[in-house]
Amino acid sequence: MSYGTDFIWEWLPAQLGLAEVPWWWVMLFLLIGALLIIAAWRLGEGMGSPLDGFHFDIGPSRALAALSVAMATLIFGGVLGPEAPLIVCGTVIGGLVTRNKGPQIQQLGMVLGGMAAIGTILGNPFIAAFMVLEFAAMGAMPRQILIPLFMALASGYLVLTGIGPFAGLGTLDLAVPGLTEVDKLTFVDLFVGVGVAILAAIAVLISRQVGYAVQKIAKARPAPTIIGAALAVGALASIVMVVFDQPYFMVPFSGETAMPTLLAETSAVAALAIFVAKALAYGISLGGGFRGGPIFPATFVGVGVGVFVGLIITSSPMSALVVTGIAASCAAMLKLPFSSGMLALVIGAGAGMVVTPLAIIGAVVGVLLRLAYDKATHHEATAPASTPPA
Repeated sequence: MSYGTDFIWEWLPAQLGLAEVPWWWVMLFLLIGALLIIAAWRLGEGMGSPLDGFHFDIGPSRALAALSVAMATLIFGGVLGPEAPLIVCGTVIGGLVTRNKGPQIQQLGMVLGGMAAIGTILGNPFIAAFMVLEFAAMGAMPRQILIPLFMALASGYLVLTGIGPFAGLGTLDLAVPGLTEVDKLTFVDLFVGVGVAILAAIAVLISRQVGYAVQKIAKARPAPTIIGAALAVGALASIVMVVFDQPYFMVPFSGETAMPTLLAETSAVAALAIFVAKALAYGISLGGGFRGGPIFPATFVGVGVGVFVGLIITSSPMSALVVTGIAASCAAMLKLPFSSGMLALVIGAGAGMVVTPLAIIGAVVGVLLRLAYDKATHHEATAPASTPPA
């Protein structure tokens, strides 16, 4: 995936003599990605919508269709994360290993493979372990599979770190550079942090609502909807690029590589425009037919809210507000407060452990607003879409 992204967005523009990627390039390749997704639909049933939760039911027969749509999404600028196709790789391997067993054993193998995969992309198996525990607490996973899942996370992490003569693929560092360490918090910081958490959670819940509205249209007219979604995301990206002089990658894509650029932003108006455009593009991608994971764009929205408020209220440390925003936005999207708080601390490691209370506050505020949203709209998801019986 990274080779395809580098080829389209770095190598090819340079070969054509473009000093930087122009707005029309973003529009063009988002549209090409949408057309490739339409073509990939002919391969059969792929993965379900990211609005419906994590999908651990993609077996070998659906792998080509699922991965084709996911690659067209991620390489060509859809605003979703890489964790979904990695889960597919894990579930396919688990399905192949257990292909001669019964359906329940095969489903268990697919879940184990999928969780091992997601543990690698998060860079820390204990974040995925928290997810598993929260799934079990929600009743979405039987408790009997917790120990096998924990072992699967350890095995997946060995692929990164290596063992014996195998050097490993290298560990992933999710920590965002550019965050300064926080010495201590004040009562004002806690108050401002609550405001950041509310704003970040609302921004992500608006993304979900936009996603459901677009998904309703997509079910009736899928091809026109995904083309319209690509053009809409391209238009939002173009506005941010032209009006606010931002690089092409601030609105498209999952957002994790753009976080350092966002943290370096000095204009509150530009930061506001970026996170609003990202939240809208995220919602359009969630429901428009693109396929990918829901985690990383939500974290980017949280970072954007933290930067925006930090540029306005300069007395509070921006690093602490960024951690709060990440925790709140992830909890509002995933409905997993413990995992979201830990993920915020990992991504915002540069802020230090002093900001832990704000990560907890952000996660609690985010999940409470998500629960209120679900009750008001009758939309519920983000548990695993398919789990093995006990």
